[in-house]
Amino acid sequence: MGVQLPTLAALAMLAVFTQTGVWVDGGDFGWAFGVWLVGGTLVVSALVRRVGLWTVAPAPPLVFVVVAVGNAAWERQSKRYAPWGSSKEFAADAVPLLVNGFPWMAAAVGAALLVAVVRIVTWGKRKCRSSSIETAVDG
Repeated sequence: MGVQLPTLAALAMLAVFTQTGVWVDGGDFGWAFGVWLVGGTLVVSALVRRVGLWTVAPAPPLVFVVVAVGNAAWERQSKRYAPWGSSKEFAADAVPLLVNGFPWMAAAVGAALLVAVVRIVTWGKRKCRSSSIETAVDG
């Protein structure tokens, strides 16, 4: 059966992959970021338990938003700017990140759905039998 991650562990792992992509790409959200986000989504979707598969599949945009907002706040603090005074200042910092990351979010969700479909199709072909249940004897 292999390794199967709980749902929250899989989401945390996806957040680590996403943040690593941001660091590697320097916040530009280019190819390096896309490889980390889509690759991380593929790995996490393949390793998560079946029950958590439909939680992980739509998660890349949500994880990306959390990471992007956290990075915007970190950058604002590191440059010693004042905290966001209004939602307009927040939007001015966060929206460009979300717009530039959108194609990668869409690709990551597509990759997760592809893995989910493959897992469901291949799971249906395997014979599932619990080792704790004894077979019935016709008598």
